[in-house]
Amino acid sequence: MVQLYADRLVSHLKQTLAPIYLVFGDEPYLVSECCDLIRKAARKQGFDERQRFTQDKEFSWDSLFNASHTLSLFTSKQIIELELPEAKPGRDGSAALADYANAQMPDQILILFGAHLRKDQQKSKWFQALQKNGVFIPVYSPDRNKLPAFVQQRAERLGLTLEPEATQQLCNWYEGNLLALSQALEKLKLLYPEQRINLAAVEGANEDSSRFDVFSLRDTLVQQKPKAFLHCLQRLLETGTEPVLIHWVLQRLHFTLVNLRQALRQKQNLQAIWAAENIWAAQQDHYLQLARKDTPYRSQARIHLLERLEYALKRDSGESPQILATHIGLLFMPQLSKLDSLADFTHPADIEG
Repeated sequence: MVQLYADRLVSHLKQTLAPIYLVFGDEPYLVSECCDLIRKAARKQGFDERQRFTQDKEFSWDSLFNASHTLSLFTSKQIIELELPEAKPGRDGSAALADYANAQMPDQILILFGAHLRKDQQKSKWFQALQKNGVFIPVYSPDRNKLPAFVQQRAERLGLTLEPEATQQLCNWYEGNLLALSQALEKLKLLYPEQRINLAAVEGANEDSSRFDVFSLRDTLVQQKPKAFLHCLQRLLETGTEPVLIHWVLQRLHFTLVNLRQALRQKQNLQAIWAAENIWAAQQDHYLQLARKDTPYRSQARIHLLERLEYALKRDSGESPQILATHIGLLFMPQLSKLDSLADFTHPADIEG
């Protein structure tokens, strides 16, 4: 099987067209964009018929068999698209996909797509069966460090030239919302054709549309990005995220670190923790570094604040959930060394400065 990163897909499609594409990733907009590129390339080669399915409660795996064995009156070439939202086809689906891979009809293209695939899912029977003639395209959302280059690349495709300050502002506003970023760049192209885009142009044409979920909040802590954490927390609250979800993700990260520290002390195998918490291989080093730098003082302080945050949410204690969540988050930051000796503070103001 060929593994191909998304930024190489255009050049690949100019050279060849594979019978099977497996497009899975953590950013729905980018996954959809890759599928659209494959679809357009296939249409140029005469694949005019398209059948699309989604594995949901109403879906029957017989649909895949029927689609692949039904001849069209108008064309012999067809695209079959199947979305696996959780990449869990089950026993029947695994068998159906293996059968399809072993007896794929000529002049057919299968596009299988869905959310991010874990390593164990890539070792599953259905994936192994499809990989023989397939192209696997893992799609990753650019992290904060890679986002400026991503923005510049997208702008260049549209013929836009962005000044550094304009690029940075777009990153600040649209981190976590690549669809809105794409739309913002299209808008800039319409408003300022053949002009160099500066910060004033960006601010005049757009507004802060960054969109986060609570897992993005967790990632800013794991990756030790205090400013990104504060921005993400602010946007979550502004966009109506329930504070109880913020409490949940902070508490979960705390206990993950507690379990990791204990496992490291006892020299236990960490695979059980990675599996239980769905921590990908690319993230594991970040977790380990954070666990090794964590201290009993910080752990105790976090527990104290987590209890107060729960009390504020459930019993309306009068304390600000945002302030409490902010201080809990900062207690995950080893670089803020002033917090190491503050195990028994009694009020969030005690850890300011």
